Amino acid sequence: MKQTSLLFLLLLLITGCATKEATPLTHKVSAECRYYSLESASCLDLKGYLDVITPYKVIFIGDQHDSTPAHEVMLETIKGLQQRGFRVSVANEWFSPDENRLLKKYVMGELDANSSKALEWKKRVGYDFNLSEPIYQAVIEGGGSLYGINMDKAFKKRISEQNLSGMSPAERSFYKNLDLNVSAHKEMLAPFFGHCHGKRDSENALQCSERMYRVQVAWDTMMGEESAKLAASLQENEKLIVFVGAMHLEDKLGVNLRFARKSNIPSITVIPYPKDKEKVIEIEHGSSDLIYLY
Repeated sequence: MKQTSLLFLLLLLITGCATKEATPLTHKVSAECRYYSLESASCLDLKGYLDVITPYKVIFIGDQHDSTPAHEVMLETIKGLQQRGFRVSVANEWFSPDENRLLKKYVMGELDANSSKALEWKKRVGYDFNLSEPIYQAVIEGGGSLYGINMDKAFKKRISEQNLSGMSPAERSFYKNLDLNVSAHKEMLAPFFGHCHGKRDSENALQCSERMYRVQVAWDTMMGEESAKLAASLQENEKLIVFVGAMHLEDKLGVNLRFARKSNIPSITVIPYPKDKEKVIEIEHGSSDLIYLY
């Protein structure tokens, strides 16, 4: 009888543990931190940050497109690596691989003096060119290159509409091989796609969210695979920084995941985190390798 009671209590305990929702592991980070390592759970100064990223040939850095501090972090990363003897190139989401010739002309100084107009920056990006120009100039002065890694708008539209007949054989192959079943990624983006903006007359809310998710995955996949191609040709003293919107790198489930599926070159991810007016910020473990506060 006593053994039966103990067994019942043990089963009750196991059942209770199994049904209780796990509490995520979080880091409490002082707003005074500039950089923070989620691996070592420690604040880092610029030197410490550079020490951590230097062994990696590919560095993913999350962008906040209209943030001056975010672009300052990018700039000091480039200059810090250059001072350590590396040539740094940047892969950017604002351009497609077909526009690499345009970017090469920009690097070589062959465009008009008003380079933002020559790059069609206002039409293409919409954010302040003055935030990105110092980054591009630092790359150029250090002998690096600029690359586009995103899909062009026409292909993105064909993906959105599932317009197979309008796709080239290469585009159809890319489309058919999209992995839309990364459950953690779906769950992460569900709050953003749950309220579907721009719903078409011919679709319901579910179809709209599925379409938006399909485009997001295609976007991440293209940038990840193009980054892998660029990484394969890096020389010993070269670094590639992949500078894309932070949401494309969150929880290491976006561009960085798709990159890792195509390349065995080790990479590291750095994403931004707003500190607002908080003195201590709580950050979930696993969201990145490093964060920078802005």
